[in-house]
Amino acid sequence: MREDTWKRFINGDEAVLTRLPTNIADSWKNCHSHQVDPFLRKPRKMMTLTELKEKQRENKILIQLVKEEVKKIKYLFNIQYPLFILTDNEGTILWRDGHHQAKDYANDIYFNIGSRWSELDVGTNAIGMVLTSKKDATMALSDHYAVASRNWGCAASPIFDCEQKLIGVLDISTYNNDSVQESIFLLNTLTQRISNDYIHDELQKKVELLKYASRSLSEEILCDLHFQIVYLPEQLQEEYQLNQDIRLQLAKEEIYEKQEIYLLDELIGYRFKIYPTLKRKQQPHFQVVGIQSKNAGYQAFLRKVEQLSNSTVPVHIYGESGSGKEIIAKTVHLNSPFKDGPLIVVNCGALSENLLESELFGYAPGSFTGANKEGYEGKILQANHGSLFLDEIDSMSYKMQTALLRVLEEKKVMPINGKQQSVTFRLITASNQDLRKRVINKQFREDLFYRIYVGKVEIPPLRCRLEDLQPLIDLFCQRKNWYIPWKDSIYEVAKTFRWPGNIREFNNFLERLYIFYPDREPTKEEIHEIIQLGSLNELAEKEANPKEDKQKQAILNALASTHYHVTNAAKELGISRATLYRKMKEYQINQK
Repeated sequence: MREDTWKRFINGDEAVLTRLPTNIADSWKNCHSHQVDPFLRKPRKMMTLTELKEKQRENKILIQLVKEEVKKIKYLFNIQYPLFILTDNEGTILWRDGHHQAKDYANDIYFNIGSRWSELDVGTNAIGMVLTSKKDATMALSDHYAVASRNWGCAASPIFDCEQKLIGVLDISTYNNDSVQESIFLLNTLTQRISNDYIHDELQKKVELLKYASRSLSEEILCDLHFQIVYLPEQLQEEYQLNQDIRLQLAKEEIYEKQEIYLLDELIGYRFKIYPTLKRKQQPHFQVVGIQSKNAGYQAFLRKVEQLSNSTVPVHIYGESGSGKEIIAKTVHLNSPFKDGPLIVVNCGALSENLLESELFGYAPGSFTGANKEGYEGKILQANHGSLFLDEIDSMSYKMQTALLRVLEEKKVMPINGKQQSVTFRLITASNQDLRKRVINKQFREDLFYRIYVGKVEIPPLRCRLEDLQPLIDLFCQRKNWYIPWKDSIYEVAKTFRWPGNIREFNNFLERLYIFYPDREPTKEEIHEIIQLGSLNELAEKEANPKEDKQKQAILNALASTHYHVTNAAKELGISRATLYRKMKEYQINQK
C-alpha cells in the first residue's frame, strides 16, 4: 500500500498524502516543493577531505563520546546488520560504524562519512526528521522519499549541549529491515547519556577557562570550543557580549593574536588578543528589517556591506523582490562619507522615459506644457553631497542610460532647458535582474555597467536564512502587541516554504494571520492556507500562458514596426500609452 502511495505521489497525486502520518506527509510535500529528486542515489552535498577533517576536528569530543558509548551497549540492539551513524547539526556524517555488510550497502548510496543527510539533500529520512523536529524519529523503508533510502529502516535521536542546542544526531539503520524502529527507546537512552557526558565535558572546560582567566594578567578574550565568549576583561565588557559568537563581533583587523588553549594536551578553548590602540568603530547603522540576523551567511553579507559603505565607490545591490534592497541602500548611505547629505530614492521602473528624465534631471521654468512655473530641481541635484539610489535600474531605457553615463563621467547635470551645474554624489543602484546577462543580451550599456558595477553585493534570500523567521515573528508580535503562545507553530510551518517574495511576502503572511486568527490558535493546515492566500500558484508559474505569450508578441511586433515609438505602438495596439508602459514592464520589455 505505501509503495503505491509513493508512486502515485511522485506522479503528481497529492491527495494520497492523507494515507500517511502527518509528519511523513509534510516531509514528502516539502521535498516535492524543493524539487528533491525522488530517484536520486547520491546526496546533493559531499564534503571535500579538507572540509571533513575540519568538521571532525571541531567535533572531536562529540565523536569520541559517541564511539565510547556505542561500544559499550551496541550489543544490546537486537538488530541484524546494524549501522551506526553520527552527524553534526546540519546532517553531515562525521562517524560511522557497524556490520561490514551494512557498510557495503551504505557505500552504494554514499551513506558515508562526509555526505550530508538532511531532508533537502536526500529526501525524507530519520536524520532529516530529527534535524527539523529536534525529537526522536523512526522511519520504515517505505516512509523514505528518495529511492536510495527506501531500502533502509532507520531510527534517530538528537544530541544536545548545555544550552539545549542541537549539536548532532545519532542514527541506527539496517538494510531491508524495519525492526530498527523497535530500538528507539534504547537509542534515546544512549543519546541522553552522550548529551550528559558532553555537557559535563563542556562545563569542565569552561571552569578550566575561567581558572585560566584568573591566572592571566593580559587583556585577553577567552572563548570555548564553539567560539562563544566565556570571559571578557573589564575594559571590553561594554563593547562585546558574553555567550555570543566572537566571530560575529570581532573584525579580523582588530585581532592581534589568536591562540589555542590546552589542558593536558587537550584543546579547551581559544584566546584572542586585540590591538590595544585600535578603537572600535561606531556600530554601523545596520537597518536590517528590524532584527539582528542569526544567519552566518547574512552576517558575512553585512560585513561586506559595511566595508563598501566606508568607501566612495558606486554600489550595486542585487536581490530578489521583497528582499530589502532599499533598506540596504539606506544602510550604505548612513555608514558612508556622504551620510551628512540626503539620500534620494528613485524607482526607475515606475516611471516612463519622459517622466524619468524630468524627475532625474529637473527642468527650467516653462520648459513644457504643464510644467511647474518655478521649474523643478531634479533628483540628481537634490542628491548633491549625498547619495542617489536608483532602484530597478535595469528597466532604464538606452536613452536614459546614456544621459546618466554622461553625468557620471562629467560630474555635471543639465536640467531640461536649463544650465549645466556641477554635482557630487554617491551612486547606489539596485535590480532583481543580473546586469551582466543584460549587458551580454544587449539590453544594458556595457560602459554604464562598468561605471556602476564596482562594489556589488547580493542579498541572501530569506529561504537561505530560515533561522531569521523566528525573530521576524517575534518582532511582528511585539509591534502588534500580539501575545500568543503558539509562535513556534507559525515557525514550524513557515520554515517549510521557500518565500519567493522574501521578507515582504513573509510579513504579509503574518498580517493575514493576525487578522484571521487574533485569538484562536490555527491548525497547521490553516496556517498553510493563510500562506497560500498570498503565494503564487506554482503550477501557473510552470505552465506557459498562451494568452500572455500572444499579447507579449503583439507588443513586440508593434514596437518593432514603429521603431519603438511608444505612442504610435499604443495606437497600433488600440491601448493607452500608460497601459502599454505597464505591459512592457510586466513582460520585461525595455524601450530601445
